[in-house]
Amino acid sequence: MPIEITDTKNGEKTCIANGIRLHSAYAPVKEAERFVQSLACSFEPSFVLVTEPALSYCAEPLGKRFPKAKLCAIRYTDSFSEWNGKWDKVFTYSEQGFLSEEIYAYMGEEGISSCLFASWQPSEKAFPDQNRAVWNEIKQAVVKSRNVLSTMTYFARRWTKNALRFCLFSHYNGYFQSGSCPIIVCASGKSLEGSLSFLRSFRQRFFLIALSSSLLPLYANKIKPNLILSTDGGYWAKRHLSFALKHFPGVPLALPAEASLYTQFFLHPVVPLSYGDGCSESLLEDCGYTKTKALRNGTVSGTAAYLAMDLTSGPVFFCGLDLAPSKGFSHTQPNALESDAEPEDFRLRPMETRVLPSSFRSTALDTYRTWFSAADFKGRVFRLSDSFHFSSSLGSVSDVDWDFFKQSDSGGSKPNFVIKRQEFSIEERRSFLVKKIKEHLYSDEWIKNALPSEYVVYQRSIGTENEEEAKEKIQTGMTEFSKDIIRSLGRS
Repeated sequence: MPIEITDTKNGEKTCIANGIRLHSAYAPVKEAERFVQSLACSFEPSFVLVTEPALSYCAEPLGKRFPKAKLCAIRYTDSFSEWNGKWDKVFTYSEQGFLSEEIYAYMGEEGISSCLFASWQPSEKAFPDQNRAVWNEIKQAVVKSRNVLSTMTYFARRWTKNALRFCLFSHYNGYFQSGSCPIIVCASGKSLEGSLSFLRSFRQRFFLIALSSSLLPLYANKIKPNLILSTDGGYWAKRHLSFALKHFPGVPLALPAEASLYTQFFLHPVVPLSYGDGCSESLLEDCGYTKTKALRNGTVSGTAAYLAMDLTSGPVFFCGLDLAPSKGFSHTQPNALESDAEPEDFRLRPMETRVLPSSFRSTALDTYRTWFSAADFKGRVFRLSDSFHFSSSLGSVSDVDWDFFKQSDSGGSKPNFVIKRQEFSIEERRSFLVKKIKEHLYSDEWIKNALPSEYVVYQRSIGTENEEEAKEKIQTGMTEFSKDIIRSLGRS
């Protein structure tokens, strides 16, 4: 699309795109100032995002009106890149890109909830197709942030109780010193089945991270992992993990403190993962655990990808990372949850009825696949299979076979596990944790973790007539939160 940039009578620049004037022909700076003053905003935004601001005249007045906000722009064309320096962050729309994921990755759920979105209206007419597509991407980012906040609100108490149980009972902890050999991460998608014989044959040539759902098929094929990874704070991953203690004794478990574990699992060596936020972060620090940095992600596979990259300087391969619907079973068999469900099958509700939903499109799988496709793994992450036909690609994650693995395997050292024992009595630790809960309770980090939606509302209400009401809800909510999580520690 031709962009014509000319001078106005007062010496400022103006421009026309597709025959539509994007700025005033007489006073574009004054026009931008009026635009900024016309924006309705009842809160103090953390971010301001403007879609295709062209020559970016609005950036300076936006900075004056919202001095605490980071200023962002979305470009519909690269013709205005000369003016990108006026913004804290510039996104560029592409039909092949993943704009919603980029926005979410930069702002996070709280940032999106406190973002002022605005459109430079002349660009709507000059770039109608791009404008529709971009605002759809913005909508997706907003919906995702709301869903994440809802999930955090729902699970906050459970995650914190899990973290307290971790700190109360976990004595055997450690960390891995990085190596240089290939790492293979095993998920449980159907493509894993074709790789099991190769995993067994080449077992000594790689470090194996098993996601909890892959434990049963690995055991059935006499393949022992070096590390078991789980991040789920609920029941299902815990059910998978119940298998590990019995059949893989001594294999370290890597998991965040907020993950769900049966009490007997604390006899296992555990690698505490740190997301760098939340109540569990401060509790792990208070209790002196050596933490391993990890990325919080909607799917354990996303956390596994970056953890593996930190544990080796070599390549990282995924087996069983299908992230797509499948006919029949969605997981490689045997599977712990399938073993639980199978006895409940009967004539009026046969197995076929139970497994049918796995052949339908899944919003969760779409979300995980989009995240992998948008992520930049610097060419180090591959999807490995025995020439399995995947229904969808994963962006920069190349699909490779075992011949590629053999050619790329240059040996190297495996990550080394260092174990540490925490010496404390349960009663001493219980009293200590109650004390720390009371110390942290009204910190920003704990409020944000325990009451994420209320925290966002409060932040948006600062300086308004609703501030006191929002503050009272925070006070009441945190009091109830503390009573609930302290009860989970039992009697001291």
